[in-house]
Amino acid sequence: MADYNQMLVLDLVRRSRGISRVELVRETGLTAQTVSNICRRLSDADLIRETGRVSAGTGGAPRTIFEVNASGRFTIGLHIDPARLTFVVFTLAGDIVQRLSMRTPDTPEPEAMLAEIELRIRQLIEAAGVPTDRVAGIGVATPGPIDVLHGSVRDAPNLPGWEDVGLRAELERRLGLPVVVEKDTTAAALGELWSSPRPPQNFAFVYLGTGAGAGIVLDGEVRRGASSNLGNIGHMSGDPNGPICPCGGRGCLSLTALPATLVGEAAARGLVASVDLGDARAVEKAFAELCAVAVDHPGGEEAAIVDRAARSYARVASQLANALDLEAIVFGGPQWPALMSAVLRIAPPLISKAFLFRALHDVETRGASTNDDVGAVGAASLAMWATTFDAPTQLFLPI
Repeated sequence: MADYNQMLVLDLVRRSRGISRVELVRETGLTAQTVSNICRRLSDADLIRETGRVSAGTGGAPRTIFEVNASGRFTIGLHIDPARLTFVVFTLAGDIVQRLSMRTPDTPEPEAMLAEIELRIRQLIEAAGVPTDRVAGIGVATPGPIDVLHGSVRDAPNLPGWEDVGLRAELERRLGLPVVVEKDTTAAALGELWSSPRPPQNFAFVYLGTGAGAGIVLDGEVRRGASSNLGNIGHMSGDPNGPICPCGGRGCLSLTALPATLVGEAAARGLVASVDLGDARAVEKAFAELCAVAVDHPGGEEAAIVDRAARSYARVASQLANALDLEAIVFGGPQWPALMSAVLRIAPPLISKAFLFRALHDVETRGASTNDDVGAVGAASLAMWATTFDAPTQLFLPI
């Protein structure tokens, strides 16, 4: 409970531009003495600091104002996508002080990938000028399935050779820092919770990468499922008139809306150059070109392909909103910048129209607060909490 209360206070201080003990008491419901004790402990740990005093406005003693000490802790966030690796060096205040996004190595097998990751993290820490003793840990967002107990990746479908990779143990051995591993879709939802000034308490983060998935937040809590692999939406129907899937369903997202599917269709029509659809990096490049042409020529064949995919994502998002009574749908991920124009034009009215509880409340549809960095930001924020406190399930104070 003590750790939980400290997390609530720290999160309020982090989200504010300066806050007093009186305001912390009011926001948390804790006693004044408890808040004072927590503020002292957080100050002693170099996590928050006093920034001055302001008049109470009632003739009483001036109030001490606290703000988060951004340089009190740093974490590294890593997002592994089959097409690219994204790294951030992250402060306690949530600022990115160093960033790198690169294509995955030519040889994506585990040993080559891990060697590249080790090299890049060492370079980033040095480039950021961060004291090594203030780097608290590393968070990794990775495609699933994951074995959360052992921090391992199991049979990742789009990562060749990743049948059973002890990601946490291997990175801890190489870098000598604590490592936490999270599924990419869940990390994306965490990143949105961390980055948004006023995050919704019930939302689905629809993750658009080499594959598609969803991170779910209900009542301010990130949901993970029995094995921490919640969020596989690839076999939800995005097109009721689509092809029959090997799973037995019709029009599954995996057949109608993933980048490789769309690039394959466009190549068959001669709209883009043919690429190896098993090469996630080549698909990413071709997909960006396809979506760019669709924006420039809204009446063309390219736009018809992309717009159909946007409707598929809207249909699946509507199913999530209705099943879970959500207040928001947030889109993001590595392929979000390419699809953003079509999705934001097409999805909001479709989701709103299909929502069963619109007489009671609306569903907001928007892009992620940090766009394609959200997986790395979510991984870094998880590492921040996991290494700062023994984090409980609910990481964020409802606002």
